[in-house]
Amino acid sequence: MKTSFFKPYRCPLLLVVLFWSTFTLKAQVEPNHSPEKYDRKAFITDFQQAVLLVRLQDRQLSIEKLEAKGLHEEAEQIRAAQRRENRETILSFGKTFDFCPVYFFYAKDSEAIRRGDYLNKVFDANFNLVTLSPDQKVFTAEFSETDALGIDGLIIMDHQLLSYKEPLPYFERRYVFFGLVERSKAQMVEAYNDKLHDYAEGYRRS
Repeated sequence: MKTSFFKPYRCPLLLVVLFWSTFTLKAQVEPNHSPEKYDRKAFITDFQQAVLLVRLQDRQLSIEKLEAKGLHEEAEQIRAAQRRENRETILSFGKTFDFCPVYFFYAKDSEAIRRGDYLNKVFDANFNLVTLSPDQKVFTAEFSETDALGIDGLIIMDHQLLSYKEPLPYFERRYVFFGLVERSKAQMVEAYNDKLHDYAEGYRRS
């Protein structure tokens, strides 16, 4: 009877293969999505040297489904409502945010933004296309909820649309005073802009 040379090593080899397969699968399912690690001072310094890209929703899938069913009037109602909401977002930043330059992009281009593909996707408050340098520092933002805490408001994210973590000042709440007062988008943006300036001024004096 022939004895396989690999037989004594079959079990350890099998364990190695299983471990590596599990590790690889986990890496594919749970990629390292940790944003850049900052202390607060570095966060503020980089933010002031960056551009802020604000994500605007477009509800493209919902609109396409309605139009595919021939519900064009309903699709147009959703499109018009979203257009008004986006205009409110743009005006809120245009009137109150001056900590760094701020531009906008639509949700349908999110994957491209994650890849750093900004060409013909980023625009200013007047809907003029903006060209960004490849080495430009980028922060992103949207009105949503924080991943970990579920706090509703203005959320600041990194260039790959991943939320930062406390103790960084990466969000501004919609509801304040124990949830009794709801702030508008403009009020949230203004409050967050003031907070950033206060931090920056404090670090300049220290």
